[in-house]
Amino acid sequence: MFAQFPEVEVILNRFFVKNLTQQDLRFYEYQCQFTQVPEQGSEQKALSSVCYKLGVTAVRLGSLIITRERIDTSRRQTQDWQLQEIGCRELSCQKDHERQALESFERKILECKLKEKFKKTRFEKDYEVGLIWWIFDQKGLEKSGHGWEVHRGGAINVRIEPDGKLYLEIDIHHRFYTPFTLEWWLNEYPDIQIKYVRNTYKDKNGNQQVWILKNFSNENPNDVEIKELGISLAAYHRQNGASEQDINESRVVTVEKTSDYKPKTVYHLSQRLSPVLTMEMLAQIAEQGREKSEIQGVFDCIRKNINLRLSESQKTAELIFKHIYNLSRQPELIKVNGFVMPRAKLLACDNKEIDKTAKISFFGCAKIGETKFGCLNLFDDKPQYPEKVRECLLQIAKSSDTQIQIDSYFTKSEYPKDDLDQQTFWQQWANKGIKTVLVVMPWSPNEEKQKLRNQALKAGIATQFMVPVNVNNYKSLNVCLGLLCKAKWQPVYLKPLDHSEAADLVIGFDTGTNGRLYYGTSAFAVLANGQSLGWELPDVQRGETISGQVIWQVVSSLVFKFQVKFNRYPKKILIMRDGLIQKGEFEQTIEELNKKDIAVDILSVRKSGSGRMGREIRSTDSKVTYQDAAVGTVVFFEETKSFILQSSEEASKKKYGGSARPLRVVHTHGKTPLELLALQTYHLTQLHPASGFCSSRLPWVLHLADKSSKEFQRIGSISVLQSIDREKLIAV
Repeated sequence: MFAQFPEVEVILNRFFVKNLTQQDLRFYEYQCQFTQVPEQGSEQKALSSVCYKLGVTAVRLGSLIITRERIDTSRRQTQDWQLQEIGCRELSCQKDHERQALESFERKILECKLKEKFKKTRFEKDYEVGLIWWIFDQKGLEKSGHGWEVHRGGAINVRIEPDGKLYLEIDIHHRFYTPFTLEWWLNEYPDIQIKYVRNTYKDKNGNQQVWILKNFSNENPNDVEIKELGISLAAYHRQNGASEQDINESRVVTVEKTSDYKPKTVYHLSQRLSPVLTMEMLAQIAEQGREKSEIQGVFDCIRKNINLRLSESQKTAELIFKHIYNLSRQPELIKVNGFVMPRAKLLACDNKEIDKTAKISFFGCAKIGETKFGCLNLFDDKPQYPEKVRECLLQIAKSSDTQIQIDSYFTKSEYPKDDLDQQTFWQQWANKGIKTVLVVMPWSPNEEKQKLRNQALKAGIATQFMVPVNVNNYKSLNVCLGLLCKAKWQPVYLKPLDHSEAADLVIGFDTGTNGRLYYGTSAFAVLANGQSLGWELPDVQRGETISGQVIWQVVSSLVFKFQVKFNRYPKKILIMRDGLIQKGEFEQTIEELNKKDIAVDILSVRKSGSGRMGREIRSTDSKVTYQDAAVGTVVFFEETKSFILQSSEEASKKKYGGSARPLRVVHTHGKTPLELLALQTYHLTQLHPASGFCSSRLPWVLHLADKSSKEFQRIGSISVLQSIDREKLIAV
């Protein structure tokens, strides 16, 4: 089917290193028996923890541990676990789980050799990008502001193909850093939510431990006892280099290790910690009107164009080739063949074709939902919508050939102060048949917004928040789209693919975590034309693996909705999982669907691990430069039943420049051709009913599942969602 699409040459930021030999593939296998069985969901962390205590390089292979060197018998047993040697065998690069274990092993070997060779630089493991090689001292500092800095390094990953070829994947990497302590941040930016913190000092291995920030205490550091050591928290930090000023000016906080499979609360000092900064935190500072222009400039700093990225990655590859792999040849960027797929066609009211969602202002919405809306104005005492939002809502309604009621207002002075009165307030509004409300308020801490949101949800009301500052046509349209999606409208549909093997029901699954509990099976479904079939409540669990039984409950519920709508079962279902698919997650679902002759394909969609996709540009004087691959470009890897897809916009069209990051998609089950799955995946990334001008990097079903997962984490109590209609997209 791809014969009709243009074929293009694609440049990847990968460099061929070597072919793995039989010796490279021979490993000893060990079974680990724990004295106390790890909690469900933490088994993988427990095994990974053991791998670091064996005296040789070791990694997980499923429920086993593998090494190239035999483990000394003195290291095979502790009071917590013991290892039993199974034997020695040759692993296969053609088996996915064995190839992934080989990649982990080669990454560890590379890390050890780099640390040994380049002692004056700092290396750090990162779950998503592999190994980060930080540029030394101030040379790596690219930008700084009041309390924050942007540091630069190189991300290095190992890729092994089924034919045994080993590649390095190298890219520029940035991280936000603060030279100031947690105590400084708590005083300077009290409204900024901090999730992770790191020690301001280094351990014996030169690392700064990262923690999950749990809570604060009013206790004195001299009065808090560390029972295992029999000394106070203050005494412990004195022994480890803390000054009296550090101790006296600190408040006591509780933290947990991010990698600990047995979560344990530890006391710490706010002057001995600093926040782990994120772009979201800097954006919150900018929303307060502080350092707005400087933080806006961070985009320019971190969004490097593909030409710079590829040239820098080649320089890094040269160093590694020469000093680690002893290769005299020059590293060359990999060139592969790809295809450019056609963009999706969006459908507005009466199936009119449009190229972007914003045009529904003139052509009307594909589906009409609720027609009664409320407005809670906490910004001032004016009983009215922001004027541009009101005009936009009325224009969309007119174009959609319907009328809406937007005359139900309450203002700041009318909103109750007490909690019980506030709950009554929301319920009275719901009793009038108003289930969607625009909340206009000044910038506020997340906790305040979340309280309002939860109170409304208890009454069955979805809320759309906006800050009425710099309201232009762009902002007002997106506010209206969010409000309408929460009121069961759908601004646009997709023109379905004209192919007999295309799925007629697509379901997206995501797993989110609040640091300890995972919110699994956050699911969202659409029909072949992109019409929403609604979301499902999540299952709260301990580990990242989603319960197979719960997945089937969700899928069966959505299949039932489909059956009610069309009086038949779907012929084929496409299931998309955000991230890695864990063993056994979908087995029950596959088995149950087979009983009803419902075909199913399952895709693992990964936001990281796909590198960069470029295209070579030659000038008239034969000088070579690189640009991003065009949006819609796909490269297939038939042996691994996978493809990489450039789903987001080209750098030249982005406001701040930079380089787009493709998706990596793995087909783990089903018989649908990879080409058709790629086209359906790409078209679902073009469907974004809640945004007038932008598409989503992820397919819409996963974008919504991901947003829902984060929203469920913020809500905290899933019970408040019981009153909400599943077609109201509360997470947009």
